[in-house]
Amino acid sequence: MSDVHLPEPFSLEEFAPVSAEREHILFLNGREVPFVSVAEDFVFRSPDGAPEASLFAFSYLARTGEKDRPVMFLWNGGPGSATSALHLECFGPWLIQRDEAGRPVYGLSDNADCLLDVCDLVFVDPAGVGLSRVLRPDKRQKYYSVDGDARSTAFLIIEWLRRHGRWNSPVYLTGESYGTVRLCRVVAELGRSPYSESRLVPGIPVRGAVLIGWAAGDSGQEKILSMMPAMAATRWYHLTEKPCPQDAFVRAACAFAKETLAPALSQGEALSGQTLRACAAELEKYTGLSAGYYAENGLRLAAEDDFRTGSLPGYTLDLYDARLKTPAGEPYRLLGGDNVPLLVMNGLLLPRLGVDTARVYYTGNLNVHALFRMETEDVGEYRRTHMECLKDGLSRTPSMKALFASGLYDLCTHAGNTRAVVEQAGLPEERVTVREYPGGHGVYSSEEGKKAFLSDVRSLLG
Repeated sequence: MSDVHLPEPFSLEEFAPVSAEREHILFLNGREVPFVSVAEDFVFRSPDGAPEASLFAFSYLARTGEKDRPVMFLWNGGPGSATSALHLECFGPWLIQRDEAGRPVYGLSDNADCLLDVCDLVFVDPAGVGLSRVLRPDKRQKYYSVDGDARSTAFLIIEWLRRHGRWNSPVYLTGESYGTVRLCRVVAELGRSPYSESRLVPGIPVRGAVLIGWAAGDSGQEKILSMMPAMAATRWYHLTEKPCPQDAFVRAACAFAKETLAPALSQGEALSGQTLRACAAELEKYTGLSAGYYAENGLRLAAEDDFRTGSLPGYTLDLYDARLKTPAGEPYRLLGGDNVPLLVMNGLLLPRLGVDTARVYYTGNLNVHALFRMETEDVGEYRRTHMECLKDGLSRTPSMKALFASGLYDLCTHAGNTRAVVEQAGLPEERVTVREYPGGHGVYSSEEGKKAFLSDVRSLLG
């Protein structure tokens, strides 16, 4: 979107590279785990040596002395979102505190489910978010693009391995939402030497990939089919009287979608009125939208938002976590609208890690999103979808595994689309796991979901 022009920003910041280390102890699985935090800039330079951007990373490294210990690099999405959600709500050694209603509050507490006992963690913020900055405005487009974003992340990973002497560590990647696109493209960039123009020079192998809220491709299914698991799970959640356990309800809805609804949709104009009415009645049972709505729209969703605004009378469901609802007529607020994470990152976590900087940690930056170029540079024989980049990585590295994780209540990147995309991709089944968890866009947004998800990540690491 290079035709987007933004006003020149005001700034009181003065860039000075940061490198801060602190010692800590965390209790995990009944034992003390001593670790060190390293917060540091990775400065990218133009050919003349002038700084043009800096990407920031927070590393948590267990004091084991092992140089072959697994290391996981993590990021969120957007584009234009920092990695604070994965950092403060799931993987970090300390999590943001919550009140009795589950809302984030200003505070940090130990994460008893942290993976530091089995894996080191590196939280990476792409250019323009967190503490990462583009230092020259004329270089923004170089970093605000699918390929530039992935390439700079891959360079950071390689420099991190060099800087920390970790060449023999198995490398794992975790990306959420748009971060799944970044992950696939980073796998491709690491698959060849980033210092060579040749795509035939081998690079860094990736041992495992965790993709949360797949946003890197659409299955091509009718939305009514790909959204069925999310709609059915949400319908069950909001029912006052539960007809059966949730998993049975969702399974029944998906079986109906596959065995009855899909064949009915394929009939088009030839669909009989009797079948139309019967399917519409079943859809009302599983989704909450009226049978009349479905009959009028040929058993399809006229718009994805119709489920959010029409399935629970009097309320609008949250896009990122459909368990949450806003009374109709009230302004819709995005999940986490108070942005407590920004306050916690700047006021609590940075001081705890010894980070002293004039920069503000930004949990999001809409300017990045507005300027981001979504087209890829792939041309000719090298033109690949994001999934093909991931598939190539699995082919290159026989030991590589992948975990696709979806939140059942996520109406943004739905679980049904993820399953369909994976089924169509022809990935090696024995090395690929697809799971749904009782959470929203962040599968870790419930304690039950977080524990189950991190248990599966541990299995991937094992």
